[in-house]
Amino acid sequence: MALSIPSRSKINLYLKVLKRRPDRYHELETLFLPLDTPADRVTLDFVDTPGIRVCSSLAGLPENLENLAGRAALAYADMAGIAPAWSIRIEKEIPVAAGMGGGSSNAAAVLRLLNRHYGKLSSEELADLALTLGADVPFFLHGRAAIATGIGEVFHYPAGKLYVPPLLVVNPQFPVSAKWAYMNLDPEQIGEDSSGKLKRLINALRRNDPKGVADNLHNDLAAALYRKFPLLAILRDFLLENGALNAEITGSGPSIFAVCASPAERDELCRSLAGAFRAVTIFVN
Repeated sequence: MALSIPSRSKINLYLKVLKRRPDRYHELETLFLPLDTPADRVTLDFVDTPGIRVCSSLAGLPENLENLAGRAALAYADMAGIAPAWSIRIEKEIPVAAGMGGGSSNAAAVLRLLNRHYGKLSSEELADLALTLGADVPFFLHGRAAIATGIGEVFHYPAGKLYVPPLLVVNPQFPVSAKWAYMNLDPEQIGEDSSGKLKRLINALRRNDPKGVADNLHNDLAAALYRKFPLLAILRDFLLENGALNAEITGSGPSIFAVCASPAERDELCRSLAGAFRAVTIFVN
């Protein structure tokens, strides 16, 4: 018997670093937006051989308990008191180390599949378990737009329906570690934001207002990434010059997303981008 679900990606429409803590973590305020594309697919097989095996369609990705999905399965087995005999297969579409949450999403998918089958943990217990695996893993249990605070582990869900504007996501096909992005954050950018951008951004999502969304994008980590990787600045300039209302790096990068006024303009931008840059991967939402 096998169970399978999609494992969605995310972008950060807003990311503000509020302060650096004594333990060297950073306190944040960020807005996660789940995306249908790209998405991995996680399949859980119940097998006769004891243990946990994890494999992937992507060569070189960590396997078994070296993979966060495998550690998620082991954590569930320990907490639920189950002897595991599971084989997990990940069909990868989300780029690795891309600022789109692929590993965390895979781990959350495994927890969801196991709890769907066994039903051993309450939703609160499952969220607590997810948090032990990574600050953003609980976000992927629910797949709803969320404001994250603390070190990214405290979630608040805005009331009302939030509409996803026409989006294009561009991955330049090289990885960036989150650790590098935070280590190279300009200290002058750390602090509270009194501009009201986040509130305006959420209201624009409620109104289904792409221009309002575009006007209020923010990412404190982006400046260091643009300095280190000139291609990212070139991509952003191209997007802005060819129809995007605005464009910004998601999370710790290096993926860039563009907000467009309409699906037609997004699709035209996609064609222009594909013609000008052959060595990038483009996702349409």
